[in-house]
Amino acid sequence: MRHDRLLELIWQGDIQPASGPYSSRLQRGLGALLPLRTVSLAAGSGVDRRCILTDETELLPSLPLGDVLVEELSIDVPVGSLVVISDEILLANPVMDDELSYDLGVLVAEALLGVIRKGVFPYERESDALFAMASSYHAMIGGSGFVHLGLMPSWFRVGLAAGLCTYWAGARSARSDTSGLFLRPDFLTCPQLHDYLRSMDANFTAPDRIPAGLMLFSGGPCSYDAWLAKVERAVTAELDAHVQRSCDSDRPQEQRA
Repeated sequence: MRHDRLLELIWQGDIQPASGPYSSRLQRGLGALLPLRTVSLAAGSGVDRRCILTDETELLPSLPLGDVLVEELSIDVPVGSLVVISDEILLANPVMDDELSYDLGVLVAEALLGVIRKGVFPYERESDALFAMASSYHAMIGGSGFVHLGLMPSWFRVGLAAGLCTYWAGARSARSDTSGLFLRPDFLTCPQLHDYLRSMDANFTAPDRIPAGLMLFSGGPCSYDAWLAKVERAVTAELDAHVQRSCDSDRPQEQRA
């Protein structure tokens, strides 16, 4: 959605604070997956299912989204928040575990793409960093804590794939992707995807042994900038370890001994 269009929807009253059981479950799920403060909104028009932005997103020059929401909707928007905008029709329907899981996968993918777009990692490491972050979520979602929240790992992973394909396959949306590489819950382990990513980016190395807890951070909710700093440190350390493992495996056996 164009940012000036979002501003227009807010001024028209088409965007309001979200409420109801679906919104509550969505925020609980996001809170478990992303250590960030989240503001949930409902849109009467202009949103295809849902989108995610930061409170610093400028709707006009020097006019951040957070300030507009405080002024126009009189809601509290902590500095460094994520703003999730959902189609109000979705929020009004019964909460189904598979749909919730899929939506959370898409939103997490959008958050990871936001990290890349912020330029947190050097250009030559962006594909590896995105792959490592996605691999961590792909693994962690199978943990008992997330299952007890009602999340279905296979549906979350399909949503994660749908969100990432818009970037990796250059698709306008998941519906327009024709590569067929992002249809399976185990897409990150698919050799064809690895070959495809290598063909798109010669720097891609398909990092392996990514721990499930790579993207889990202690300390409770933090600001978006603080989260970016934590992500940069954790992922960079993991990619450095991957490079070291690759170098060690390439050395002759006698040198390793």
